[in-house]
Amino acid sequence: MKIYLFRKTVYNCKQATMLALKKEENKISLFERMKLAYHLHYCDPCKRFIKQSEIINNAGKKFNDYFYKSPPYTLEEEKITEIREQLKALDK
Repeated sequence: MKIYLFRKTVYNCKQATMLALKKEENKISLFERMKLAYHLHYCDPCKRFIKQSEIINNAGKKFNDYFYKSPPYTLEEEKITEIREQLKALDK
């Protein structure tokens, strides 16, 4: 078990995770960044979490870019009419 030198200033893993997510949004202060860096120096699971989170976010951004560059998906006119009729039947 690793021992923290400055136990009172170091966040636990839950708090470090929240700081890591805050860092991704560029909403982290310098002091918080230092605390997170110190925590990550000793905590391998949090390091893994951050790497995995970055991979997931990058994949999401790629999918988002691809989705908005491709043409929009629409229903056939027959299906639209069928759905409208079903909705009208529900109103009765």
